[in-house]
Amino acid sequence: MINGFNSVNFNSQIPSMSQYGMRYGHVSNIDAPDKASFKDVMSNMVSNINDQISKPDDLLAKAASGTGDVDVHDVMIAMSQAEVTLTVATNAVSKVIQAYDKIVQIQV
Repeated sequence: MINGFNSVNFNSQIPSMSQYGMRYGHVSNIDAPDKASFKDVMSNMVSNINDQISKPDDLLAKAASGTGDVDVHDVMIAMSQAEVTLTVATNAVSKVIQAYDKIVQIQV
């Protein structure tokens, strides 16, 4: 007992790092369950952005024709989400282009 507190052995409370593939601060070969290529990641991202941007058009068509149970508020929310998605995608693309430009400028 130290200053009124029971001493605690923290080493017994923390799981072994080797259990997670780490030894001495280095990560050993950990296989990712799905190794997607950069092309696959980018094409999935573009298709998700395309779906998100086309969603307000679909909802607006359903609201105008009266075929679906679509409220004007749903259309406005979808339009706002599409706007945010497009803004984030545009910013991400500009950051990737800036990073590429910096890599190209590196002299070997």
